[in-house]
Amino acid sequence: MDFNWYIVVKWWPEFLNGLGVTLGAFAGCTILSVIMGILAASVIALREPVLSKTFAVYVSAFRNTPLLVQLFFIFYGLPFIGIRLSPMTCGIVGITLNEGAFIAEILRGNIQAIRKGEWEAAQSLGLSQVQVLRYAILPQAIRDAIPAITGQISIIIKDTSLLSLIMIVELTRVANKIYTRTFDTTGFFVTAILYIGLYLVLNTSSRVLEHKVRVRR
Repeated sequence: MDFNWYIVVKWWPEFLNGLGVTLGAFAGCTILSVIMGILAASVIALREPVLSKTFAVYVSAFRNTPLLVQLFFIFYGLPFIGIRLSPMTCGIVGITLNEGAFIAEILRGNIQAIRKGEWEAAQSLGLSQVQVLRYAILPQAIRDAIPAITGQISIIIKDTSLLSLIMIVELTRVANKIYTRTFDTTGFFVTAILYIGLYLVLNTSSRVLEHKVRVRR
């Protein structure tokens, strides 16, 4: 089927609304995922008997199960136990927990890669284990993990397309809506172009950030 400019013009406001929802979900999920990843990696690194094992189970569970299943469980499963959240809240919670687990694993690996002598040197200054992690270890781990974390963040853009399956009108759902009403696939082409544009902007920003980090070392 040929590209239909009439569809683009007629439905452009819908595309803009969908793009806004996608960007909003991406921004929220990115911020919360990074926070969740740092928190989980920090708790695991401290090796507290109960909390560390709890977060380790969380990371393993969410890294090894499909995101779509997690979203469906939150959206359709929680109401059975009396917890009702809006579709957007369910989507953000689901993606945050999923991506937070992957970011936590990235940071955990970088924390473990730091030499034991640096922990001991910081502790010899009278710092507690939490202070050592916060002021000496974690900043290094985050800096070294920036390339991997930015790569993981780029996946969140793709993850947001799954929100269409839990009734959120983002870009993918807009394209599907256009197709069901017009039987024209132009909407999917436009959506693909917008996703590619978002990814290119994010990828360029990531490279700039990585370059600045390398320069400061």
